[in-house]
Amino acid sequence: MRSGKLNPARGPGLAARWGRLREDFIRWVTRRHHADGRRARVSRDRVYILPTRQGYMLLLILLVMLLGSINYSNNMAFLLTFLIVGIGHNAMWYTHRNLLGLKATVLPVKPVFAGTAPVLSLRLEETDGRPREALQLAAGAKAGPPAYVEAQASAEIAIVLEPRPRGSYRLPRQRLSTRYPLGLLEAWTWLTLDSEVLVYPVPIPAASAPAAAAAGDGEAATVPDATDAIPDEIRDYRPGDAPNRIAWKAVARSGRLFVRDSSAGEAAPTWLDWDAIQGSDPEYRLSVLCHWVLEAHASGQPFGLRLPGQRLGPDTGPAHLGHCLRALALFGRPGSRPA
Repeated sequence: MRSGKLNPARGPGLAARWGRLREDFIRWVTRRHHADGRRARVSRDRVYILPTRQGYMLLLILLVMLLGSINYSNNMAFLLTFLIVGIGHNAMWYTHRNLLGLKATVLPVKPVFAGTAPVLSLRLEETDGRPREALQLAAGAKAGPPAYVEAQASAEIAIVLEPRPRGSYRLPRQRLSTRYPLGLLEAWTWLTLDSEVLVYPVPIPAASAPAAAAAGDGEAATVPDATDAIPDEIRDYRPGDAPNRIAWKAVARSGRLFVRDSSAGEAAPTWLDWDAIQGSDPEYRLSVLCHWVLEAHASGQPFGLRLPGQRLGPDTGPAHLGHCLRALALFGRPGSRPA
């Protein structure tokens, strides 16, 4: 005898199949659209419009009103029915025009650490001389709040994406929609604005690491600490110097910014080495190296990074920090994957 219980796997399986069918249908509909790159303009052939749930309900009511008007030959009922139809038709024109001609530009997505949700921001520009209201941006399963763009102006609209593991991703397809002015119809357009979403490893504190990094040719070294730097002279502050090296007593006496110039620059730079970390889990090693890189950058001392098959020479500054974190994010994952 068959059991009356439902298979719990049927629900998610059906939802997954429906999601795949929906994506295939969207790709078929938008196959004639070219890739947008970092900037796009909403033209007539990219705007789609359909009634909302309230719109379909109004259509049903109008159908009943029309049948009643025909049955009773009531001129006032005919007048009211066609008056509402005219209002709905005018609302369709306004809804379609609210998207037409908008220019959208994707802003750079700030890199995040694994487990943190990245933020997608678009700049919407209005050049036709009329305000745009009730604009909503969606990407994947995430949707943002309604936005407003003034005439001959621009506005930024942001949406929080889903957290991702370590790696590099492309932006998911974006959907810009509006239900202005009555909410009876929804007009939308599909955008494929492109920007990289870079996700760094989660930094693990160095205290949890069983071993420190190794220095240059067989010379042992520990993770750099800003308190170990011994100043031997004072020089003028330069942009990029670590704040913890500012000589505050000299600043108080002269009113100018001075920093302590350490003699560590003459010594061998610190190397953060993959092989200096015990453990077989690559993600654990990358997380420890990520923490070491952040500490080394905060100390202001030159440091280098050694990974299997890759070596980043010793340097300082935000650019070197970005290169090291990017190498950790992309290690073992060449190329980009769709988000």
